[in-house]
Amino acid sequence: MNGQWNPRKWEDDGTFHLGINMAGAVSAGAYTAGVLDFLTEALEQWYAAKATANPAVPMHDISIDVFSGASAGGMCAAIASVMLQGEFEHIRNPADPSVVNTNNRFYESWVNKIDIEWLLQQRDLADGAPVISLLDSTIIDQIADYALTPDPATQRPYVSDSLTLFLTLTNVRGTPYSLNGDAAGSAEEDTAYYGDKLQFETVPGLGAPPLAPSAKPLPLSTNNEGMNAGAWPLLKDAAKATGAFPLFLAPRTIDRSAKDYYYSPWEPVSDTSPARVRPHWPLKESDIFTTLNVDGGVTDNDPFQLAHDYLAIHNPNATVNKKTGELANPPDPDKANCAVLTVAPFPADFLFDPKYDFAKNSSVFGMLPNLFTALISQSRFLGESLAAVMSGSSYSRFVLAPSDSGLPDKEALQCGLLSAFGGFFERGFRAHDYQLGQRNCQKLLRDHFRLAIANPIIDAGLNKLDAATRASVMADFASTDAKGLTTLPIIPLCGTALPEVPKPVRATISTARVNQVLDWAVNRLHAVTTPLLESLLGTGFKDLVARETVDALISNVGKAKLKILLEKELKEVISD
Repeated sequence: MNGQWNPRKWEDDGTFHLGINMAGAVSAGAYTAGVLDFLTEALEQWYAAKATANPAVPMHDISIDVFSGASAGGMCAAIASVMLQGEFEHIRNPADPSVVNTNNRFYESWVNKIDIEWLLQQRDLADGAPVISLLDSTIIDQIADYALTPDPATQRPYVSDSLTLFLTLTNVRGTPYSLNGDAAGSAEEDTAYYGDKLQFETVPGLGAPPLAPSAKPLPLSTNNEGMNAGAWPLLKDAAKATGAFPLFLAPRTIDRSAKDYYYSPWEPVSDTSPARVRPHWPLKESDIFTTLNVDGGVTDNDPFQLAHDYLAIHNPNATVNKKTGELANPPDPDKANCAVLTVAPFPADFLFDPKYDFAKNSSVFGMLPNLFTALISQSRFLGESLAAVMSGSSYSRFVLAPSDSGLPDKEALQCGLLSAFGGFFERGFRAHDYQLGQRNCQKLLRDHFRLAIANPIIDAGLNKLDAATRASVMADFASTDAKGLTTLPIIPLCGTALPEVPKPVRATISTARVNQVLDWAVNRLHAVTTPLLESLLGTGFKDLVARETVDALISNVGKAKLKILLEKELKEVISD
């Protein structure tokens, strides 16, 4: 936040305001991408139906105001902010490997272009470049160039003119702040701020300022002028940074304005008058502060609160909790005028374990995964207001998580294999999850994403219809829930979005493919191990015998261990 500002409140014009929050997902970004593909198709088809001569559909309006995202969810959010400015085709059969070279950047990025073959290459090590990640991140750069270079804009009536995007980051360089200020004679005590974020906002054209003082401008244009200017290049860097899974993918440097850190960057979005707190450094506000960033999910893996607070500060009907000072949007089905829809490929499922194994979890190899789990789980906890989570049902907060009712005893996502890296191993896994995202989104819109007919927004839309048409709309779209409440969908299903999305067929991975991945992995291990050990041991590792020993261990012991691991983790999906 860069100083005080007065957010413009919404008008009471029969518009439901929507924020979409996308949690971390690793390779299951394919699921989130499928959700966004179908959501956009549903909006397109509904608005096309509303524009016909004699529309027989609900006539209220919707406005997508804000995206928030972390890690793979942040990458999806960034792609969405580009794609929603133009036209693209929707994917009918993701599992068909011949469906390639489409203009759907969700699908091409998450199903066709990303793959373990490219992540295990050695292009990042060309010309003696140092090892900065276990995987080759060159393909991430290529996908970002493809997916995050905007085309000339085409206005969509359901997208806000000032569409806002929040991406969480983890700045491992840290920003220093003094804990004792200028107290004379006291010992100096500094701390560092690591949890970070970037805010973007679409603006009418090059040079136009964003409405929010902390936002970076994304200029729109009907031609190519300015479409690679403003903060579009920064968005590309931020998307790669939020998805930079620690150690496995390359960390990213981002040049930030030092001013970004002068106004309590840890304060919530709802604080429109943040205190000015100068970092403990010699930089002026006009200087550049270069940050080093890894996965935003390390510090905030589920940035629900960013989207929620953004909606709340613009909402004239938001209320303030007198005890906590937190803003809240109306939660009741007959009063809700906005909502955050969270796409959570891996919702929290932690349960109390009465037989917790202290000996196993206290060991070195037991503690390492525990520490990683603790970091991610704690960041998810911080991503949502606990009061909002525990308050029961709310029509201002919806969560979409993977579900496959036909396979209750299996994990719904195939990309969840191998600690969520499994989708990179087989295109079929990514295609399955993409289609599951489409199918789950359709069910959410049809059965759950609804408001009471007494809601002023829904009622205003119905009042645009004559009595006969209104009765027809109620017959086609209304339903009654278990509590006897009559509701209409917030986003009605029309046209091509109406037929049921087919249930995806679960994919398999061939033994030959697993062996191929093993060979790529061993080659990558050879390529990164030698320079890593040389940097650690210096000249001591340059002895030829030592190198040959390490190479033999990788080729024999390492490959055998890795093969056992892959066969164990993939045993239910391996085919001959």
